[in-house]
Amino acid sequence: MRVDFWARPARGVSVATAAMAAGLVLAGCGGPAGSVAGGDPDPVSTKLGNLLAFNSTTAPPLPNANAGARIDCPVVQIEPGMSAFRVGGPDSSTVRYQIAIGDVARDCSQSNGQLLVRVGVETRTVTGPAGGPGSYTAPLTIALRRTGDEKVLSSKTYQVGGAVGSTGSSINTLVSEPLAAPFINERAADDYEIVLSIGKGGESRDRRRNRHRR
Repeated sequence: MRVDFWARPARGVSVATAAMAAGLVLAGCGGPAGSVAGGDPDPVSTKLGNLLAFNSTTAPPLPNANAGARIDCPVVQIEPGMSAFRVGGPDSSTVRYQIAIGDVARDCSQSNGQLLVRVGVETRTVTGPAGGPGSYTAPLTIALRRTGDEKVLSSKTYQVGGAVGSTGSSINTLVSEPLAAPFINERAADDYEIVLSIGKGGESRDRRRNRHRR
């Protein structure tokens, strides 16, 4: 098993740029959204990665760091325009709240011929000028997609967000159930990709292909 604690940037799009560009554009609402980090930092210091691997924000000592086959976990992508969910009018003064995708981690293993992928996602909820303390949610879909024909093999939608107090923002963490696909070999990133989208809609496969042709 390989645990890839921090997702690499999306192919063709900087996930960090996408998250920030579609992120907290509200005037006076507390700074930029978190972003999907690149690289693979020390897992001991990674709370979200530790939640995936150990069901705890702190990691226990590893008895054998080289045990098991190394799996090249699929890359995490965010559907264009689907990194944040905003409720309110077109003007900043009419925005009630926004929930944006922040840091992402993933954990890959294989069992009985199946690749099993769990994804951890941090989301940040921020209230706007037209909002206030309360509980806010948005649908977040996590999908495992085949790279060759972009067919979704497994997906799950969760309600993310949470209570926001007088500070005007909150950060919440979700750890998904395993997404399954046929295990081909340890280079799973060549065959599959993890796709995140928050809110309704998203681009269809035909629309994505037309956009790529332009």
